[in-house]
Amino acid sequence: MSRNRLSGAVLLLLGLTLGGTLSFPGSLRAEEGIRLAPDVIRTLGIQDETLAPGRGHRIIRSNGEVALIDDRVRYVTARSIHRLSIFGYVHNIYVDTGDEVLQGQVLMTAFAPDYIEAQQEYLQAIRLEKITTKPGGRHSLSPQIREAALSRLKNLGVVDREITRLEATGVVRRYLKIRSPLTGYVLKKNVIDGQSINSGDRLFVIGNLDWVRVNARVYEQDLPALALGEEMRIRPPKSSSSLVGHIAYISPLADPRTRTVIVRGVFRNTPLSLRPGMYLPVRVIVPSRGNTLWVPKSALFLSGGHRVVFVREGEDHFLMRSVKVGSSEEDLVPVLSGLRSGERIVVHNGFWVKAQFERKKSE
Repeated sequence: MSRNRLSGAVLLLLGLTLGGTLSFPGSLRAEEGIRLAPDVIRTLGIQDETLAPGRGHRIIRSNGEVALIDDRVRYVTARSIHRLSIFGYVHNIYVDTGDEVLQGQVLMTAFAPDYIEAQQEYLQAIRLEKITTKPGGRHSLSPQIREAALSRLKNLGVVDREITRLEATGVVRRYLKIRSPLTGYVLKKNVIDGQSINSGDRLFVIGNLDWVRVNARVYEQDLPALALGEEMRIRPPKSSSSLVGHIAYISPLADPRTRTVIVRGVFRNTPLSLRPGMYLPVRVIVPSRGNTLWVPKSALFLSGGHRVVFVREGEDHFLMRSVKVGSSEEDLVPVLSGLRSGERIVVHNGFWVKAQFERKKSE
């Protein structure tokens, strides 16, 4: 059966069901109703649900800036064991600003007298240990000397496999390999080939961007609705979907100029879509608290310039009720007046009910 023929049959069925049962004087009053037979309700797919408070949520809008998480940033520095004014000289650099690096990857090599001296001390400690070992498993202070030399190498950032190779070959290397302390991106590179470097100089800044924070500014009047753990959503540029995070920090201080407070959310950032410094719209999703009633947008209709819903009483009686609602961009809308908790309203295929009210108006 075609759609037009089906619609005609349904309307005919409604006409037969409603014919002669009601009399309306020109226009419907606020609480005047209609009746639909249960089998007609099932045929038209009209569905209702019972109202209860606390089902919806409100949205607090703001803007936020993407920033690094402090404990996911590392400074790569020149380490000295003798506190010399000059640590050494840059030999080769293997990465540049913006490069992705792995934990343990070599960033650069440097000619460092401390490194050469530490290797020599370690080899001498090994030889001394062999010479001074006494029969019966008793040893002199040589093991402690070796451990001290080993600690100097590790303090310079020398990895275990390089120490093992030094023990096996006895060959002293001239250039110290400086490695990345974590997987991430080179955010800053402060060295060039041939440059002299001092103890404590920050050679590189490495940042892991798998997780980032977004600092949003929320107005004072919205603060009472916020709590740690509330859902925060952002939409990266040129993305059709939002990223979901949660509030991890609410500042105890307010900006006296803007009357706002920093609210910080944490977001997973794999694959890389959020970059530190980005400025993004932020939405904080706050669950409804209190006795506010929320209705689906599908339950709201416009009649005579007013928002109305259809209240179901019993099995076959429907009332048109004028309501006042708030604003929301989600599926649920807050009801400010006109409904009570426990009432049943039509939430699906309500346009069939509206059509019957409009038909009775015109009679």
